[in-house]
Amino acid sequence: MVRARELTSTQNPMVKLMRSLYTRKGRDKTGLVPVEGIRFVNEALLAAQRGVTAIEALFYEAGFDEKGPEQRALIEAAGAAASQVFCCPPALFRALTDTESPQGVAAAVTRPAFPPREASGRELYLVIDRVQDPGNLGTMVRTAAAAGVHGVLCLKGTADPFNSKALRATMGAVFRIPISFYDSTQHLLEKLSPWGCRLIAADVEGPQYHFQADYSGCVAIVVGNEGQGIDPRLLSAATDRVRIPLAGDVESLNAAVACGIMLYEAVRFRHMGAECK
Repeated sequence: MVRARELTSTQNPMVKLMRSLYTRKGRDKTGLVPVEGIRFVNEALLAAQRGVTAIEALFYEAGFDEKGPEQRALIEAAGAAASQVFCCPPALFRALTDTESPQGVAAAVTRPAFPPREASGRELYLVIDRVQDPGNLGTMVRTAAAAGVHGVLCLKGTADPFNSKALRATMGAVFRIPISFYDSTQHLLEKLSPWGCRLIAADVEGPQYHFQADYSGCVAIVVGNEGQGIDPRLLSAATDRVRIPLAGDVESLNAAVACGIMLYEAVRFRHMGAECK
């Protein structure tokens, strides 16, 4: 049986710590991320078991572990993995969480850190250039994880993937795919160059369609800012600039939608190539 300490005051340092994690300053200062709900805490637990994160503090609403076997099992498993466990009265639990209708369980976990992997020359990456909408960013991370992307590479100016809205949109994918940030386009290109990675950029003025590109080998698909597109320096470094067909007077697609179309074209291309071998 997991032993939990009872929290009774909003002035408790652990309550203040959890609340601080809903700000970027708090996350950057502590290196911790807030997760809420049964699904997210489960994802964090699985990631902790893989050594990708660690559960620093588990919080649950009084009576949550008595609601059913799923809730009881989660508190037992996550509580055993957590450094500290706290039980809170309903009003206090609502005060330390961020959603309007919290599910009764939350945790403060370390930022995911993935072990380095040896390059094979067939990696598929997603480069995100200054996408500022957290919902779009979270959806892109979730899509990248589903498409088997090896890593998400974000340029400075991109929204924080651990922002509450972005985090919810990932549906836990932040614990399944490495996400890294780069201060400049030059820094990113210097990282990609030794890998022999080709850049395929989504560009509404690209000379070819997205389904005409070669996605074999090591490839990084680049999706840019919702309004400004891709940094010209990054665009000029791309081996392919491709556009997605648009009918009528539609000028562009939502960044997350364009990202999904591009990634799954790469998946289709690479799958067909593997079948032909």
